[in-house]
Amino acid sequence: MHPPAAAASETAAHGHIERVSGARIVAEVLGAYGVPAVTFIPGEGILEIVDALACHTPRIALASFRHEAGMAYAAQAIGQLSGQPGVCLAARAPGALNTALAVHTAFTDSAPMILIVGQTSRAVSGREAMLNADDFQRVFGPLAKWVGLIDAPERIGEMFARAWHVALSGRRGPVVLVIPEDVAQAQARLSTPALPRLPTPSIARADLGRLRGMLQSALRPMIIVGGTGWQRASLETLAALARRHVVPVATTYRRRDLIDHDDAVFVGEIGIGIDPALARRVREADLLIVLNGRLGELNTLGEGFKGYALIEPDAGRRGNAQRLVHIHADAGELNAVYQADLALLAQADAAVDAWQEASAADAPWCDPQALDARRGWLGALRAERLAYVTGGRCEGPLDLRAVYATLDATLDDDAVVTSGAGAYAIWPQRYLTHHRPGTQLGPKSGAMGYGLAAAIGAALVLEPARQIVAIAGDGCLMMHAEELETAVRLGISLLVLVVNNRAYGAIDGAQRRLFGRTTGTELGNIDFAAFARAFGVKSWAVEETVAFSPALDAAIAESGVRLIELCVPRSVGKPLA
Repeated sequence: MHPPAAAASETAAHGHIERVSGARIVAEVLGAYGVPAVTFIPGEGILEIVDALACHTPRIALASFRHEAGMAYAAQAIGQLSGQPGVCLAARAPGALNTALAVHTAFTDSAPMILIVGQTSRAVSGREAMLNADDFQRVFGPLAKWVGLIDAPERIGEMFARAWHVALSGRRGPVVLVIPEDVAQAQARLSTPALPRLPTPSIARADLGRLRGMLQSALRPMIIVGGTGWQRASLETLAALARRHVVPVATTYRRRDLIDHDDAVFVGEIGIGIDPALARRVREADLLIVLNGRLGELNTLGEGFKGYALIEPDAGRRGNAQRLVHIHADAGELNAVYQADLALLAQADAAVDAWQEASAADAPWCDPQALDARRGWLGALRAERLAYVTGGRCEGPLDLRAVYATLDATLDDDAVVTSGAGAYAIWPQRYLTHHRPGTQLGPKSGAMGYGLAAAIGAALVLEPARQIVAIAGDGCLMMHAEELETAVRLGISLLVLVVNNRAYGAIDGAQRRLFGRTTGTELGNIDFAAFARAFGVKSWAVEETVAFSPALDAAIAESGVRLIELCVPRSVGKPLA
């Protein structure tokens, strides 16, 4: 990959190689790699890099946030939606340490991200300089896939190429690059290495034969699909394979946008808020094919919110009653907790392509006598899914079921919906439908305050016409409500729904179940409509079901940042049965 023309002309001046600052090299590498946006808060340690980006790579959108967590959540969202690492800049220790939960969120959500941290000059390393933490490798080591220290400007290209590769390979996730100020200021020859070629392991022919044998004899098979890094075409192929082989498909937690909800094979989402009927069916399945999903605590929640209970970890105890196939691109995920009957190291798209090629000319991988049993199995799961998303009830004068039915009918199929953590998030999870991948963002880390910042990140890289909706509880929004000003200042168009029950709803409910009383969960009453207007946000407050549709119509008709406050009783948590 050659340097941009402007940089190349400078290097040829006077017949010798021009040298540029390390900060300029960072900017040129990010530009050459096609980074669409960089989120940041200006501060000590990154001033040279921010200036180089502004002066030399104007094609990269620079988005300054109000809090480092907000800018890092936005970068995580960019990475998850775009399929390449989202990039953010953090200044020295105060700024860098504020990103810790967002880095953790990128890791738990397998979202590719590169956090660039400015560090004090190497000349004062180890002296506890102002605003400094001397060992970011120890700070971020447990949270990120890799932490790299760039000790010379000549190594910037090398380190960024490695960071890009690590963030995107295997299980995707965050990488931290630490750049001392004197490295950013020092000069070196401009070099922009080519984008790394990522490995795409696939399923071997012999293993495809084993998969075929297991699927052929199964009467109650189920595919559970999850993870990141998918191409839309591969997901469509997977759905077609499921239809051909008559296999129901569920998604892992907060990956419900991977399969079109109108598809006859889609049967729901596991994890927090799982339909009890689906949980029962997962346990009844005689073959589970887990494709690109992690078998961690969230995806195996059973009754009583107990992890590793939905699926039996002990292969011996599962016996012949349930066989497990686990397909993942990261060897560390395979057989980590669950000993699979067939563990396959394969990248998700490549695995689907191999399966499609192996079965293209064959009859469905099913014994004829089993076909009717499978059709009945799929039909029962699909019927239970439809009953679940049309059932339930909501207390009080504002029915959240009706709210989400109205919202669902109003939004475009490619609208992006973000949310943070809390009981309020179960409502859109249950009642909103998704028809395209890349239309749902929510943290598996349980990070409150995520939804608004993630929505801003989405708006930075998506077409302006795409609808974006951030959904939050009152406790969740106030974790990072300052980013309302960021969205207004950046000229972003998005709709915010805040469910205000004046409590930390999920914890309020948990305390009541455990102790019969609550401590610290009751919150003051904020007039969110007035609060939003202080930032220049158009806003509405809704207290009754009949008032929501007019408010939504008015909000959709406007541009810019808009907010609708949904006022509900404190008792409103997750949907009632």
